[in-house]
Amino acid sequence: MQTRSSLERLRTLVQTALKLASPPLASEPLGTAQEFVGASPAIQQLRREIARVARSQAPVCIRGPSGSGKEIVARSIHRQSPRADGPFVPVNCGAIPAELMESEFFGHIKGSFTGAHQDKRGLFQVANGGTLFLDEIAELPLPMQVKLLRAIQEKPSAGWAKAAN
Repeated sequence: MQTRSSLERLRTLVQTALKLASPPLASEPLGTAQEFVGASPAIQQLRREIARVARSQAPVCIRGPSGSGKEIVARSIHRQSPRADGPFVPVNCGAIPAELMESEFFGHIKGSFTGAHQDKRGLFQVANGGTLFLDEIAELPLPMQVKLLRAIQEKPSAGWAKAAN
């Protein structure tokens, strides 16, 4: 009897596993809802939220601990948005040296400071028409955070995504 019930349970498990959707192939592009594995209510809600905010041109704040998948969410939003044909520019704000921050974000023209030998487009300009993903914003000095906030408020249609821990 015990063998029979174990065999029945095994068959049920195999049938259930066969009914599940197969994971995306490595050749399939990332950024689709399939990259989020699972069918839990939380994952289903995440997929709905991504689809909803992807239609918006408003900046999006994605919060979560390090390693929780904020960039994956941002890429998915980007790929489902009208900006999908534009660039996705991820920026680790904590990795930018303090003396280069303004130049990196906003660019500069040749001769504007010592060492500026040529014009340089800033990250906001590079991401124009796409998405600028600002990760680890809290690592920036407060004056730079204020400047970024102002830039985001002045140009909300650029489709920037930002992440905070």
